Amino acid sequence: MLSLAEAVHLVVLCGSCLSAAALADEGLQGLLPSDIAWFQRRTSPDVFYAGIYSDPAKPGPYAFRVRAQAGHRLAPHTHPDERTVTVLSGTYWSGVGETFADDKLQAFPAGSFYVIPAGVPHFSAVLDGEVEFQEAGVGPSAHDLVTPAGGMK
Repeated sequence: MLSLAEAVHLVVLCGSCLSAAALADEGLQGLLPSDIAWFQRRTSPDVFYAGIYSDPAKPGPYAFRVRAQAGHRLAPHTHPDERTVTVLSGTYWSGVGETFADDKLQAFPAGSFYVIPAGVPHFSAVLDGEVEFQEAGVGPSAHDLVTPAGGMK
């Protein structure tokens, strides 16, 4: 049986030659892009969500991906846990504050990584094209709007 380090080394060397099933046989959990199930968000028809690892509502680590179209805006909100964000494609715009403000948005192009501390109000937008990003944290988590109207202007 391979050690964890050996299995990871094989994945790096071999790329796609190890399947998710082979990883599971070695005690690792893997998910190939073709295995990702995307779901359209009921509240936002321009947003698709994919659970990658575990459930944000339950205790423990989790990860999920989001695909959003140009024009999507996410109202100011907080999370009870710290979250990391990795932008996989496109440019994701994010800002900090209790009121959505275009002049506070910062561009995070593909390859960017940032951290949202627990309890910090923040908001985001997709200004052009499609964006795909991954968020991760340690649950239980939630998405709490800062104000009932979401502070949108």
